[in-house]
Amino acid sequence: HDMSKNPPSRYHPLLVSLHWLVVILVFAAFALGKFMSGQPNDDAKIPFLWLHMLLGIVTLFVIVVRFIARLRLPKPPRATTGNALLDKIGVLVHYSLYVFVLLMSISGISLSMQAGLTPIVFGGSGASLPADFYAFNARIFHGFIAPALLILVLLHVGAAFYHQLVLKDNLLARMWYGKS
Repeated sequence: HDMSKNPPSRYHPLLVSLHWLVVILVFAAFALGKFMSGQPNDDAKIPFLWLHMLLGIVTLFVIVVRFIARLRLPKPPRATTGNALLDKIGVLVHYSLYVFVLLMSISGISLSMQAGLTPIVFGGSGASLPADFYAFNARIFHGFIAPALLILVLLHVGAAFYHQLVLKDNLLARMWYGKS
C-alpha cells in the first residue's frame, strides 16, 4: 500500500531490534573499555581486549546494517517538539550518533592496526601488548570520541524522556514492538 498516505506509527521491528542491540553493544563496549583503561597492559588484559574488540567489530557491522535498513524501510514521520530549534538538534543528534559510533569503531580498528593487536589478541602470537596505548594517535582519538559519544547518548535519552514525560506524546512506543 502507499506509504506516503499512511506512514507507520512505529519503526519496523528490524530497526527496533537493531536499535536496542546497538544500545547493548555500545554500553558493553564502553563499560569494558572504561574498566580496561585502568588495567596494566599485561597478559591478563588480553581476554578483555578480545571481548572489547569483538564488541566494536560487531557494533560497526550492526550500525551499518541499521543505517542501510533505516534508509530502505518505512518509518514514522519525524517526531517534533513544536520547537524548530529543538527539532533541528534532534536530527543532528540522531545523525551524530551514527557518525560517532562509526568513528569509535574506526578509531578502534586504527588503534589495533597501529599497535599490532590483531596477532596478539586474536592470533595468540604470544607477543606482549604495547607498554602504553597512548603512544598511538588512534588511542587519543578513541579516548576523545568515547565521552563525546556518551554525551550524545545522554542527549538522546534525555530527549526521549522529554517527549515521554513532558510532551506526553508516547514517543518511546515508536521504538518498541507492536502494531504500526
